[in-house]
Parts: sequence; C-alpha cells; structure tokens
Amino acid sequence: MAVESDGGCRLVALVATGCASGDAALASAKVSQAERSINEAKQGNAGVTAPLDLKTAEDKLTAARAAASKGEHDEAMRQADQALVDAGYARARAANAHAKKIVDEMRQNIQTLRQELDRLSR
Repeated sequence: MAVESDGGCRLVALVATGCASGDAALASAKVSQAERSINEAKQGNAGVTAPLDLKTAEDKLTAARAAASKGEHDEAMRQADQALVDAGYARARAANAHAKKIVDEMRQNIQTLRQELDRLSR
C-alpha cells in the first residue's frame, strides 16, 4: 500500500477487495451451516413430519447458493440465515411430532394397564 497522491483511492480499493473476499468467505460459511442444518432436519424425519418447512429451507438454500455464485454475498448470507432458521423450525416440528407419538403410545399403554387392573380386580 504505497501512499501517493491517489493512494487514498488505492487504499479504498484494497479495503473494498478485502471486504468482498471476507463477505464471500462469510457467505460460504453461512451456506455450509444452512446445509448442515437441513441435513440434520432430514435425519430427524422432517421430510415426513414437516415437509413444507423443510422445502422452504431447501428453497432458501438454493437461493443462497445462486446469490453466492453471482457474487451477491449479502443476499447469499440473508438467504442462508433464513434457510438455517427454517431448517431449525422443521427440525423442531419433527422432534415435536416424535414426542407426541411417544406420549400417545405411553397413554395407550397406561390405558391398557388400567383395563387389565380393572379386569383383575373383579
């Protein structure tokens, strides 16, 4: 970074280049994080229990990748952040559905035990 009469312009150009490469790295990291979150949601059965939420997350991830490939790093980060939130929501809905299923099974088991106790007490 030589300081000359147009050194200020060079400095601004260097800083802008540095910021752009930093934005690209950050966008890439956010896209990767969203990908991992979507994969976790899929492993948690969100494709069955929360398919629309998972699809929304996947669509936003696709938009993030497209924006990143065009060099639109701010848009890529925004879309990746939204994909991350949507994938987390899908994962939470899947976990909730799983918990409800377990609760229903436990209630059925309790009902069966009560009926058996009633039968034995007669």
